[in-house]
Amino acid sequence: MAFELKQMGIGFKLLEPGGMKTDFFTRSFDSAQHPAYGKLAEKVMSVITDPQTMASYSTPEQIAGVVYEAATDGKDQLRYVAGADAQATYAARLQVGEEAFRKGIEQRFFG
Repeated sequence: MAFELKQMGIGFKLLEPGGMKTDFFTRSFDSAQHPAYGKLAEKVMSVITDPQTMASYSTPEQIAGVVYEAATDGKDQLRYVAGADAQATYAARLQVGEEAFRKGIEQRFFG
């Protein structure tokens, strides 16, 4: 998409945030439940709401700072990785490669 939009003078940037320290999962999160997906949803939620994992999340202000930077820096830069946890995840992906990373994420979330 970035290639195509650039031809029309439109900039395109990806913001890749990590987790954010909010009360979304404990206050606002609501999802439709279907018995076929219950165990799968529980596994995912157990990973992203793990207290040790949540401690690594960024504040909304930190993420907003990266959004502002991307919107105003005037750079021809595609990717903005926001937050220490996202930066660590991105670095791991670069280090092990796409396929190994994909398999690692699958193992982490789904066993």
